[in-house]
Amino acid sequence: MKRLEQGAVYLLFRLLLWFLGMAVAIPKLKPFLVWVMAEGIGYRKKVVMGNLALAFPSSSPEELTKMAAHFYGHFVHLLMQQPLGRKKSECEWIEVVRFDSDNLLEKYAERKVSCFVVMGHTGNWEWAGLRASLVKGLRMASVYKPQRNTFLNDFLVRERSKYGMEQVAMKDVVRYLQSASWPFCLTFIADQSGPKDSEFYPPFFGVKTSFFGGWAKIALRKNIPILYAGAQRHGNTAYSVHFKSIWDGTEIVDAHRLVEKFAAYLEEDIKGQPENWLWSHRRWKWTK
Repeated sequence: MKRLEQGAVYLLFRLLLWFLGMAVAIPKLKPFLVWVMAEGIGYRKKVVMGNLALAFPSSSPEELTKMAAHFYGHFVHLLMQQPLGRKKSECEWIEVVRFDSDNLLEKYAERKVSCFVVMGHTGNWEWAGLRASLVKGLRMASVYKPQRNTFLNDFLVRERSKYGMEQVAMKDVVRYLQSASWPFCLTFIADQSGPKDSEFYPPFFGVKTSFFGGWAKIALRKNIPILYAGAQRHGNTAYSVHFKSIWDGTEIVDAHRLVEKFAAYLEEDIKGQPENWLWSHRRWKWTK
């Protein structure tokens, strides 16, 4: 029975992707889909408005409502882009998702130096991962949280590994690092709300909130440099990704400071493009 239920949900998901792919050809359909998401079904609207109010306490209700509308527009845009991404060639990815020239990731790749990359749900993080798959010199890998629906999980793993990006389940990270005998780049999407008993509560939009920090502790233990990746949207079809150093692998620092730097870089990017972040997840679930 469970397999049948999962199969039905997966078929509905694939049907939704097909519909969104068709909707791209009908420009007037997007505003309607945004209205359905924001007002018709009110997708996580209470969470979205609560997060925006916490992050921007000086904004008026009208300004917060406008920010929310822009977020839902971005969210629908992401959903509509997913089917489009399946048709792009490697050359197109380099143009659609642009990395800074002379960026730190490709510098590490040229020297064949292993590194971690941490990023948040900004821009189109899925497309950023596909673009990063094309970096030469390192074995590119990404950490993911397995979905309960096995059909959906297998689909997402296939999509994300299309150009060779290895997918490493969260529980297998240590095993992956122990077995790695080659230079690698391991990416963490690190802005999900951490557990209540997390030891990491950096300030984020003025509020100390729980973060995951296992990546920082592992990097320090194994002397693996850490880069921050920030994705920004440009127009309707293009994104850019910039890289900053969180830790060079040699500086004497503790894990809390590394998590604080990640939170600060992420906050800076979100303030630059507020609609560009995934406001629908409960980022401030646990605070101090």
